[in-house]
Amino acid sequence: MTDTLTEHPDLHTRGREALLHEPAGGDPDKLTLVKASGSLVWDDTGKEYIDCTAQAWSNNLGAGDPRVIEAAIEQTRLLTHARPTFHTEALLELAELMVSIAPAGLDRVGFTLHGSMAVEMALKLAMRNRPDAQHIAVLHDSYHGRSIATMAASWPHPGNVFGPLQPQFLRLPRPDQYRPRPGLTTEQDTELTLGLIRDILTKGTEGPVAALVYEPIQGNGGHNEFSAAWHRGIREICDEFGIMLIIDEVQTGLGRTGAMWASDYYDIEPDVLVFGKGVGGGFPLAGVLAKRRFAKFLAGDDQLTFGQFPISIAAGLATVRAVIADDLCTTAAEHGRYATERLLEMQRRHPLIGDVRSPGLMVSIELVRDRATKEPATTEAHAVFVKAQERGVILGESRYAGLGNLIKIKPPLDISRELLARSLDVLDDVLTEVEAEYGTAGVS
Repeated sequence: MTDTLTEHPDLHTRGREALLHEPAGGDPDKLTLVKASGSLVWDDTGKEYIDCTAQAWSNNLGAGDPRVIEAAIEQTRLLTHARPTFHTEALLELAELMVSIAPAGLDRVGFTLHGSMAVEMALKLAMRNRPDAQHIAVLHDSYHGRSIATMAASWPHPGNVFGPLQPQFLRLPRPDQYRPRPGLTTEQDTELTLGLIRDILTKGTEGPVAALVYEPIQGNGGHNEFSAAWHRGIREICDEFGIMLIIDEVQTGLGRTGAMWASDYYDIEPDVLVFGKGVGGGFPLAGVLAKRRFAKFLAGDDQLTFGQFPISIAAGLATVRAVIADDLCTTAAEHGRYATERLLEMQRRHPLIGDVRSPGLMVSIELVRDRATKEPATTEAHAVFVKAQERGVILGESRYAGLGNLIKIKPPLDISRELLARSLDVLDDVLTEVEAEYGTAGVS
């Protein structure tokens, strides 16, 4: 295929024109990838890149791990499809394994193929267990997917034309550790926000709330982290009002934070945990973990023809086993400390870096034009992304809905220290170039 495209580049043009979807982020020159191995990918010209996005934070275990590939191939030989009214051996084995590594108290599991559908599964479970409830609550700046329902649960979609089909969610305020409300410390902002949420649930809501769903670290909404006091306060509020607490760990799960789950890292007690992305080892796989005390789905509540795709299930089983066997939680924590130390040192030299965020390999920097005003440096951030990619390092950026001043470093957890160091070296050099080009150097 690669040779054909190289010999007939017009196939690229015709292929792009045939696609229904616009390029993500509106980038008409996005790469055409042809191969991946570990933390490296190659485009159709043969150029090699260090992938610091783990392909949308999905390859927690580096791409093409032979244990995953062999498991998928073997399952392909045995059984490629089973309708959801049947079990498969891989399904039962993965169910037992997922429950064994889940945060305490989560002892039931359901599977699907995409994070958005897993969030919807959790929302269905909440409504099944609280049929009298009229609301699902979400946080400002949350992101839970791009299905009709989960787009509505996320921060407002630009130019949204899907409103007539979307459910309405109760949107609750959140604290901001980098930009607390004027005149408040971060601790005071957290305390105020918890009080506002309690007031909204008491005085500003008609009818009961079935569930509150939030990300332990807001991913697409700006890598917003919350304090221990916030997590404790939210748990207390959910208990007080009889609300199911759903923690969306599609991005943070399976070792990304240096713990198996961010819920473990932050000592959160979820009623339901949503997982996805990294669990499948590059194959589509997601699902939920839930407490046994909740009623199960009734027949037909949550069945998709390919929702228990045997090849993805087998790949996921091999992936989770590999993450455990290789102790990648420890590796992610160590890599994260190294990357954070490097970035904090860069922050002292680069005025563009307003904030450095982690934990584990959930790493990002927020770029600002002025550290006093914290004005987002969106143009500069995109320039950093472009220049780094030209030098063979693919960084993450947050283009969606104008949240474009974040640079993300979230490679596979098993990236070598050499490749991680090289990526940070390129970022360091590129920041110097961009600061000189846009006149940011010396402004702090």
